[in-house]
Amino acid sequence: MPEGPSTQEWVPDVCPEERSGRVRILVVDDENGPRQALRMLLKTEHEVLLASDVSNALTVLQEESVDLIITDLRMPGGSGIEVLRWAKRYQPEIQVIILTGFGELSTAMEAVELGAFAYIEKPFDSEMMLKQVRAGIEQYRHEQERRDLEQVALKGNRFETLGQLLAGTLHDLATPLSVIEGSLEMVAEAPERSSAAARLHTAQEQARHCRELVATAMNFVRHQRFDRTSFNLNDTALACVTLAEPILRKQSVAVTHDLAEGLPICKGDPVLVRQAILNLIANACHAMEGQAEPQSIALSSFIEADFACLSILDTGPGVDPDHRTKIFRAFYTSRGENGTGLGLTVVRNVMRRHGGHVVLREHEGGGALFVLKFPLGDG
Repeated sequence: MPEGPSTQEWVPDVCPEERSGRVRILVVDDENGPRQALRMLLKTEHEVLLASDVSNALTVLQEESVDLIITDLRMPGGSGIEVLRWAKRYQPEIQVIILTGFGELSTAMEAVELGAFAYIEKPFDSEMMLKQVRAGIEQYRHEQERRDLEQVALKGNRFETLGQLLAGTLHDLATPLSVIEGSLEMVAEAPERSSAAARLHTAQEQARHCRELVATAMNFVRHQRFDRTSFNLNDTALACVTLAEPILRKQSVAVTHDLAEGLPICKGDPVLVRQAILNLIANACHAMEGQAEPQSIALSSFIEADFACLSILDTGPGVDPDHRTKIFRAFYTSRGENGTGLGLTVVRNVMRRHGGHVVLREHEGGGALFVLKFPLGDG
């Protein structure tokens, strides 16, 4: 199976995940003494969860909402680095404080480079610990505020995407409804004719098509939460091309695809993934709007390292170099009053919720090349 090319790319900032409720702190240490000391120190102001090893900590993180982690660096059967890596990959808003012993300073510095909020040497000073915990919680709340803003963007863009989908659905309903009306009029005028049965069959087929169009829209409307299920990235991409048919047809945008055979099944929310892909297709169409031909979009899927990837390449003017590091920010747009600045923020949020990434890559032939990267395995 082919792998994608390695080239220069621009990635969005980490965005926080959805969080709510009282601040909860997870303490991870294989020694009972430090665990209990931290519990006693923190329990008056915070809810404290305890884990005695890395395996137990990862179980807690997958089952509970946690806002801050205090983890020992060196433990039998695992390292605090593993806890840090998991948190930063799947719940990047969590702040992590590393407890380190004598002689472990270089590893602690590595942890900071990987995204740890701070490190504290053991045995820890209570005042220093409380100071770092308060600072970590403040950072978490800052991330939470940014998350709330981006959730507003996500919901706002969802309505925009829904409006486009419903507009396309209404447009596509017109043709089968006209066929149904014409077929029934012919049957009503001459029910005794031998062609009546065929006309009724045609009407039934077109009615079924209408029902399928409505069902597609209703499935999008009813989506309320993050459902992690299996989905085929190639099939999802092709479904999005079908959903985007109205805007593609309106601009006479040609779509080609080179989808890798045998692409592994991904885990996530197919509705959110469709929304991300539809946003990129819509952005590509907007970028090419009004330009002379060719107007085309090329979809490609491939494996790259530990990711299943989908690339969307258009033949538009590309992204201005001055905008490449800014385009994923909420409400940032280069389209003036014609843009909302929500589309790429939504794409970024969707990919973060899947433990993946969206990147903008340099393309020698011009145009904009975006790549969605989904982690392989169960995650």
